[in-house]
Amino acid sequence: MTTTDTIAALALAVAVVAAVAAIGSWRAARNANGAAQTLSRIEQQRQHADLTPHFRCTVVANEARSTAMLRVHLEGPPGLLSHGAIEITASLRNDNPHRGDGPQLAGGPTPEDVRAHIWGPWKFSADGRDDTGRTVAPQQLAIGEWTRYGLTPTTPPPWSTTNTDDWRRDYANEPVRLSITARSKGSEWTVPLEVPVTIEMTS
Repeated sequence: MTTTDTIAALALAVAVVAAVAAIGSWRAARNANGAAQTLSRIEQQRQHADLTPHFRCTVVANEARSTAMLRVHLEGPPGLLSHGAIEITASLRNDNPHRGDGPQLAGGPTPEDVRAHIWGPWKFSADGRDDTGRTVAPQQLAIGEWTRYGLTPTTPPPWSTTNTDDWRRDYANEPVRLSITARSKGSEWTVPLEVPVTIEMTS
């Protein structure tokens, strides 16, 4: 092998080593970048979880159970103070999350009809409610403040053979199953709650 050949071989070897080193550096940088992104995502998720709103809710019905009042109090957490007022939307959940999942009977209600009906003791009567009384319009609420919503008893679905008295008796001791969605500065939280109903007795 001539001197020229030796130099060329050495140059090639150096180039191969440099290429391998470059690939190794690129992989290390990519792995480091991926790890940094993962840690950043975990930290964002932790901060989001730490800021999940804390609600204290009560439902008080009159003695005849013809009307009730839902009171929603935003208690925290303190980290939300810097957000100012947050937007909340209250909705009612059905007594069973699997309502409408079963087979559809010929001539019976569709799964959508079953899910759309409120399977629970109360629906919203407050201003800004939707057509079914399941959801009320969003409003702003600051930490330490509260708001309230009027409620009225639900009725059996139109396809049911259950009468209204039996329907209300079946749900007499059931809680109000709420879902409160809170939004602030691009973040969103959904908080499920079950609120027992207190009867206001008159003397």
